[in-house]
Amino acid sequence: MNEGIYDKRWEQKFILPEQRSGLLNRKKHVQKIEKPILDEYQLDEMARVICEAMEFNSVLVIRVYRDGFIEEVTGHVHYIDEVKQRLHVKDLKGDTNFIAYISIVSVIIKE
Repeated sequence: MNEGIYDKRWEQKFILPEQRSGLLNRKKHVQKIEKPILDEYQLDEMARVICEAMEFNSVLVIRVYRDGFIEEVTGHVHYIDEVKQRLHVKDLKGDTNFIAYISIVSVIIKE
């Protein structure tokens, strides 16, 4: 039980794989959150930070809402695609991430 089911009521010595996966799926479903709603000021501030980071080639920490969870992507904004409404971000590993505008929760310049 590497991932661990921490609810003592459900821990057993013998548990079927179907029960285990069901309990882990339930735990994951309970931890999901709703997408935060951003106002105009926050959207303008994020746009300003992104433009400033592109100008000075700064590293950004972008928090993205995906499937009920918030993930962080750290890297340089390489390109802004206005047609498809997404950012091309090259992370610190060298991979390219495509991030939709509507999924961005916050943008911070990493120091």
